[in-house]
Amino acid sequence: MFSHLNEIIENEIKESNLDFYSVIVGTKPSVGARSPKLWNKVYKHEGKKVRMVPLDVEEGNIEQLFNYLKQDKHCLGGAVAVPFKETVFNLIKDNVEEEIKDIGAVNCFYRPPSGSLIDEFTGTNTDGEAALEPIKNQLTESQNLNIGLLGYGGAGKAILAFLSRDFKKKHKIHIFNRSPINIKDSKKRNLYTYSLNDLETFLPHFDLLINATSVGHVESIDITPIPIKLLAKAKNTMVVYDIIYDPLKTTLLKNSEEIGLRTINGLRMNLIQAVLAYCYTNHTVLAKEEIYKIMI
Repeated sequence: MFSHLNEIIENEIKESNLDFYSVIVGTKPSVGARSPKLWNKVYKHEGKKVRMVPLDVEEGNIEQLFNYLKQDKHCLGGAVAVPFKETVFNLIKDNVEEEIKDIGAVNCFYRPPSGSLIDEFTGTNTDGEAALEPIKNQLTESQNLNIGLLGYGGAGKAILAFLSRDFKKKHKIHIFNRSPINIKDSKKRNLYTYSLNDLETFLPHFDLLINATSVGHVESIDITPIPIKLLAKAKNTMVVYDIIYDPLKTTLLKNSEEIGLRTINGLRMNLIQAVLAYCYTNHTVLAKEEIYKIMI
């Protein structure tokens, strides 16, 4: 089943006796990628003869690999790891929704269940959709929130795309970034862009602050994107949401709790990404929360 595929990739797939398969594509997902373990737990629970397999591929072979997977009707699609999220997006950009075009990257590709694209792959970016899940009740039940979004890299763009799609008429979204950014029709979309240096002026007015930067990750664990002296100017009802999940409690979250602010970490978002990608790629009767509990 995988003889031709093994000629394109760097590792070797030995799975056999499958009806279908899904993949995670990256430079070396065979070493340490979590998605195969999570997805395969669900396949086993559902009693399906399907497995997710990791595909290690060199940059020069990614297009050849993608074309092979598209032509192989046994391949359902799957996940895309760094550094190929933009590359795969460019291969399917004519088949994706507008909010995904705004992001310019996908981390999941799949075959649509029906329609003219059945023999093609479309794709999505579950980063933004998953990031909203832990705060969705607040976003849905409230009106006219002032939302501060720190960072306009890959995660920031993904979060903004889904915030704009689902909540642009309900809330004001303020984006802060180190370098200047230009977002098309930003005022029409109720978006406002600033430098990080402007944060001090606006922070006291925020109801929700989302850190979409990597500052505070395990590799910069003692650093925070907002000094505690500045954070202390926030109103006491502001919610601080850091999408980082390693560590579970970043310096930003520790400082926020110290001054009495409510906080949310990125752990649930991290797993919900896998849940959403599984749902997009596979025909399943399981509810998202059921899949979540199986993957834990």
